[in-house]
Amino acid sequence: MNVWAPADGSSGLPVLVHIHGGGFVGGSGNGDNSLLSSTGHEVVVSLNYRLGIFGFLADRALGPNSGDYGLQDQQAALRWVQSNIARFGGDASNVTIYGESAGGSSVCDQIASPTAKGLFERGISVSGEYNTLLGSPNSLEQQDCKSQIPTKAQAFAAGANFSAAVGCGAGTADVVSCLQNISATTAQTVAGGGVVGGFFPVGYQDGGQGTVGPTINGTTLTMTLRQALASGNVNHVDVIAGTDRDENLAGSATTAAQYASLVDTQYGSFASQVLALYPLSHFDNPGLAWRTVAADSDTVCPAIVTAQDLASRMPTREYEIDDNDLPPYRAAGPNVVAAGASHVGAWYLTPQATPLDANQQVLQDQELAFVTAFARNGNPNTTGVPGWPKLNNTGEVMSLQPAGDSELITTAQLAAQHHCAFWDRVARHAP
Repeated sequence: MNVWAPADGSSGLPVLVHIHGGGFVGGSGNGDNSLLSSTGHEVVVSLNYRLGIFGFLADRALGPNSGDYGLQDQQAALRWVQSNIARFGGDASNVTIYGESAGGSSVCDQIASPTAKGLFERGISVSGEYNTLLGSPNSLEQQDCKSQIPTKAQAFAAGANFSAAVGCGAGTADVVSCLQNISATTAQTVAGGGVVGGFFPVGYQDGGQGTVGPTINGTTLTMTLRQALASGNVNHVDVIAGTDRDENLAGSATTAAQYASLVDTQYGSFASQVLALYPLSHFDNPGLAWRTVAADSDTVCPAIVTAQDLASRMPTREYEIDDNDLPPYRAAGPNVVAAGASHVGAWYLTPQATPLDANQQVLQDQELAFVTAFARNGNPNTTGVPGWPKLNNTGEVMSLQPAGDSELITTAQLAAQHHCAFWDRVARHAP
């Protein structure tokens, strides 16, 4: 764990706990959070948690509620905050968790987790919607805020396949000892992408087996976020949630044939409808066409549904990143842009290695102000930024833009821009 605190010795400060992204198989909590701490005059904590097969393998031999060790690590960090953060000037009764990508999905998981009750008062989920809509093909185990993640039975079946693949299967006298004695390289190689593609417990991509992301293990998670929201069995906290207009982790296309192939592979029987709704003639190039399709189906429209479900149970504010001029991808920063794809977008909460231009600087100032105010009392509204009402009250979404152009748009406008009526129908066929 890492802690940043103002140098003036203040006490009773809001606490922000950062959960890093990386698809639950990579990433690190060892970045620089000094900007948020100094600008917002608050305590910022970052953490590391177990990843991949080491963080999420479920197997009956490992116990009736095995798996989800990575999420348990996050909760262990939050319990550490409860016990110790006052020594750094923080207020243990005023904790906000926030994260991007798998970190954003982790925020969703912690809102749904019974064992996280009382450990935080607010959550900020940035780009927690990223998996493909119908689950296949996909390089990541189904694990984002919208996904139907593996059940305990499915996770155990996948775990048994993993154990067998590494020589610790049926007939092994002590499965746990056997698993502990395989090399880390072997474990990672055999696990691959874990249970992916929406097929459980078979249908692995690249031979991957076992679980490398959150599962319904019966204790840490007893149901998905959306199931928990439907039943009301959630941690009632203040929430900010959203994604990028152009978010896409589902590959890229450079030719018309590649575009048509990606659509066919991703959407199957819906492919002809998708191509009719997103004709290539409407876009400058195939990469832009595919990015638009993938962003609408996989992230933006599902994020609207997730935010509305959250708003039915707790105070929720939704955003969309609408930035036409993101800086280039930097592995050390939160903003990610690649040819035909993007992820996480322009949340500038960490120091930028390359100075932002004047337009992006205004956006960063707004975001720091929003997050700081939200961490103090659950309300992002403060001096010098546009008013941001609760989604529950107005149905409005904050469109975050550079150059001071951030503005509110209605959910209906957002849904219409992204053809969400169509994608919501398709989503009913998701695994």
